[in-house]
Amino acid sequence: MKSGFTLIELVMVILLLAVLAAVAIPNFIDFRTDAKNAATKGSLGALRSALSIARAAIALKEDPTERAPKYPTIFEMQKNIFTASHPMLSGTAIMDPANGIPRNPWSVSSLAPLYLNSISDVFLFAHYNDKTTWLANNYSNNLNYGWVYDQTSAEIWAGSRKNGGKAKLTEDYY
Repeated sequence: MKSGFTLIELVMVILLLAVLAAVAIPNFIDFRTDAKNAATKGSLGALRSALSIARAAIALKEDPTERAPKYPTIFEMQKNIFTASHPMLSGTAIMDPANGIPRNPWSVSSLAPLYLNSISDVFLFAHYNDKTTWLANNYSNNLNYGWVYDQTSAEIWAGSRKNGGKAKLTEDYY
């Protein structure tokens, strides 16, 4: 007597594996997007915390009669330290100097590392005062990296066109 599997048994096992794969694969496909979204939200949380601490330091240490900016300037954010616009805090790091500005996970990976963690001014690049149309308009792909910062309101978001070019979006609302 020979032992082995019949053709029907083999077909049933293959069919069962195909059904399991069809159910499982879609659950694993979007892990990269989810990971980038989580990393972006974490980095934005760190940046927003640093901005809150910087604003508190400005409010506590700066002379209110000096009319100093209420938030760190775009130049200060790019350099990661307070400058002469905040004389009482000049030279003080805004974020942890060892880690610097976090990288935007949605940045185009082929760009130089300098761009991945850069902070751009919404008005400098958009050439308008309407933040809601910043990414909606068809500007150059140079905006597809780093972070975008509005120093008048301290809003900061990921610079990316990964979600149809909607303002302040990458793959999700941040």
